[in-house]
Amino acid sequence: MKKLSQSKSLDVSSGNETHTLKECPIFLTLGLIANKWSVRILYGLLQAPQKTVRFSQLQKALGGITQRELTKHLREFEKAGIVKRTVFPQIPPRVEYTVTDLGDSLLKPIEELSRWADENGARVQKNRSAFEARAVV
Repeated sequence: MKKLSQSKSLDVSSGNETHTLKECPIFLTLGLIANKWSVRILYGLLQAPQKTVRFSQLQKALGGITQRELTKHLREFEKAGIVKRTVFPQIPPRVEYTVTDLGDSLLKPIEELSRWADENGARVQKNRSAFEARAVV
């Protein structure tokens, strides 16, 4: 249930609680993972041996992501407690990222979302094409 409060902020219900968008757990979670790279990064980490991977290996496995972009996402994951960053004091520096238990708990929802996309992706694309065809006329 959504409502506009007197402060003109959108309130959203999550379970039995009402939150502003800034504090809503659903929006916070989607804001963390609903973008071009996050799910691919998480899946890459979750599939790594011992759920640990070096920064350079992850960047290479993802292909096409910039160092800056990967760093940005990994920092957000670290801030949220989804990954743990370990820096080894050597030359050149070695940095590894390990999925935490909290991050590991995202595997099932990511797999479910992937399953849904596999089952419904063609329908979604068909609907988009039909919509765009109507919009052109």
